[in-house]
Amino acid sequence: MATPVYGTPTNVIVGVAQLFIAPAGTPMISLGTAQGAPWGSPWVASGFTETGVTFNVDVKSNMIMVEEQVTPVAVTVTSTDVTIDVTFAEDTLVSMQQAYGGGVITSTAADTTSTPTVDAYSTLTLSDSLEQVALGFEAVNAHGLWRRVYIPSVISGGKVKTDYLRAKSPRTYPATFTAICDPTLIQIFEATAAG
Repeated sequence: MATPVYGTPTNVIVGVAQLFIAPAGTPMISLGTAQGAPWGSPWVASGFTETGVTFNVDVKSNMIMVEEQVTPVAVTVTSTDVTIDVTFAEDTLVSMQQAYGGGVITSTAADTTSTPTVDAYSTLTLSDSLEQVALGFEAVNAHGLWRRVYIPSVISGGKVKTDYLRAKSPRTYPATFTAICDPTLIQIFEATAAG
């Protein structure tokens, strides 16, 4: 006789998430926003990624022990680290800005009066501090509806390595966004029935 397995196969889900970024403190979009629709200004879709979006929650704890008991009498939380890992696959100044932790992008019009003429161009000027942004993402849940994650304040910082190779692989921009807000402000919403 086979061992019974308890679970719901339709709850096993695969699929990508669309990442959105906005200025720090931007409120979450209306939950009435259609599934898969753009989140609207000031939220900006991050574009294609190489490896999708990875949502990490790392709760570190401290066990309170006493001599008279072999198990802890209490467990306290010492820290909660919430990070989002993403590798931007689009080779744009916006991808660089998001991965590098901020900076300012400016655009300059073409100068056809000079000799030689100068093409229009954009410049990313890196910052000496990390810019706070709001971050959210949307995926499909087991009901076939939306799951939305909202973090009101994150920073992107760390080592970003981009290879400029002839044909081996595309240029990518890896980023780790770290939540710098109270964890109670981070929200995960999930539609359970169509409205």
